[in-house]
Amino acid sequence: MDDARTEAALGRWRWLPWGLLAVAAGVASTGAWLGSRSLQALEARSAQLEHEATESEAHVAQLQTLRQAMERRLRALERQQQAQEWGGAAAELQAKSAEAQRTRREAALEALGKSLKDALKAGDVALALEDDALRVELSERLLFAPASTALTPEGAALLKQAAAVFRSPLADHRVAVEAHTDEVLPAGPGGPATTAWELSAARAVAVVRQLAEREKLAPERLSATGHAAYRPLVPNDSPPHRASNRRVTLRLSPTPVTPEGAAVARTEPPSRPVKRQAKAKAKQTAHR
Repeated sequence: MDDARTEAALGRWRWLPWGLLAVAAGVASTGAWLGSRSLQALEARSAQLEHEATESEAHVAQLQTLRQAMERRLRALERQQQAQEWGGAAAELQAKSAEAQRTRREAALEALGKSLKDALKAGDVALALEDDALRVELSERLLFAPASTALTPEGAALLKQAAAVFRSPLADHRVAVEAHTDEVLPAGPGGPATTAWELSAARAVAVVRQLAEREKLAPERLSATGHAAYRPLVPNDSPPHRASNRRVTLRLSPTPVTPEGAAVARTEPPSRPVKRQAKAKAKQTAHR
């Protein structure tokens, strides 16, 4: 009986290692399965995080593009507002000075009429007020010899008289010089012109140079244009008419107010009136 029990116990102990091995194998298999599931979960999570990161980068790039577009729009609106402010200031400044400019042109017309009265009587000079300009017409025979681009002494003297008025009271006016000829170009010495275009352009430049170099008018106020025979006063159908068309026109018009000028006008303090300056000077003289 004891031997039988001992044999049974030994039989059970013989199967114990195999049972333990089976249990260990099961545990290992379960661990491997669980580890595989964990690794797959980690890979899936990693892939999800990469996808979210990619979407975030795309969203950030989209936001940066939107911000840049908004900044460009803001700058455009600022420029537009600045242009409107400048335009309004320029319009206001021009409106304020328009009446004063007209008054000065009327005074200049009177002054030119007095200084050029002999040439006016001879028909070599014509003066006229336009809406926003003063026009001075000078005949060819007063300024140039036939086919010549060199000013005559009489023409230089007349421009000297006119320049005194151009400096004051019309210092804020441009001087556009326009020379005109007729369709007949006489042969003669005194200039390089070989066509009516060249003759008219060279004469306009000669007048501008005289006003700038001799009479010291600011060059930025001056311009020269040659119109040849294509802007006649009267038809070129007779010698007297052609003589009338051979002329030089000086057109004085206000210098446009630029945005920079408007900005300066807004920031500069107003000048003291002339009368107050005169009174102040008189008081100082009296005190002395």
